[in-house]
Amino acid sequence: MKQVVINADDFGYSLAVNRGVIKAYKDGMVSSTTLMANMPGCIEAIKLANENKDLGVGCHLNITTGKPMTDAKTLVDENGEFYHLAGYKEHRNEMDPKEIYHEWCAQVDFLLSKGVKLTHLDSHHHVHSFSENLTLTQRISDKYQLPVRNCYGIENQVKLSYQRGIVGFDDLMNYAHIRSLDKSYHADQEQCLTEIQAVLDRLQDNQITEFMVHPAFVDETLYFNSSFNVPRIKEVTILCDSAFKKKLQENQVEVIPYPKS
Repeated sequence: MKQVVINADDFGYSLAVNRGVIKAYKDGMVSSTTLMANMPGCIEAIKLANENKDLGVGCHLNITTGKPMTDAKTLVDENGEFYHLAGYKEHRNEMDPKEIYHEWCAQVDFLLSKGVKLTHLDSHHHVHSFSENLTLTQRISDKYQLPVRNCYGIENQVKLSYQRGIVGFDDLMNYAHIRSLDKSYHADQEQCLTEIQAVLDRLQDNQITEFMVHPAFVDETLYFNSSFNVPRIKEVTILCDSAFKKKLQENQVEVIPYPKS
């Protein structure tokens, strides 16, 4: 049997993102999500997490969107907001690693203080996997004894002690027909499912793989702050489509939440 965790990133980004994530969980195949502690939809997302106890919730560590939760002077622009990804890459050498570590701890601690039972850690734009942040990633994982998204083989670069069997990682929806807005999902269903089948073909038996997805509806917060916005609506539709569920079943894929310790 092949096992996958279908994780919806960006929970808490905005109210519309929250609605997309919860719909993809209640009516679709999402089994897990990761919550952004510093974003406008966080408090509502915490409430929704507490109302949906079977939805696994991790922390989506963030230093590339919104405002920090700490006094992180080297991580922000002149407006006091995190640099977006391009700005992060431009200014990374000027950033204090201690500020990143304290900011990430503050985000995790905030969610824990609100009663969120965290299952794992990942990050916005995968910055936890960047070479300059690997030591911080290891420290955070060890401090909270939580597994970390194993994107881009970071487990081969730094010792992670709490992975709980999560070995693989794949971006389930980052393909031409799925991302295209030229046609609706139902007008292009066959091609979209063909792209998903190619991902399923890469799964290994007796291995747990995480599938990253970004289901969301769109509001001003998402539209004006993320370059990846409208195509997320299509992901909601796919994840809730019975044909997608059938394809998982045909490939003998079991959808699970993040394993607990």
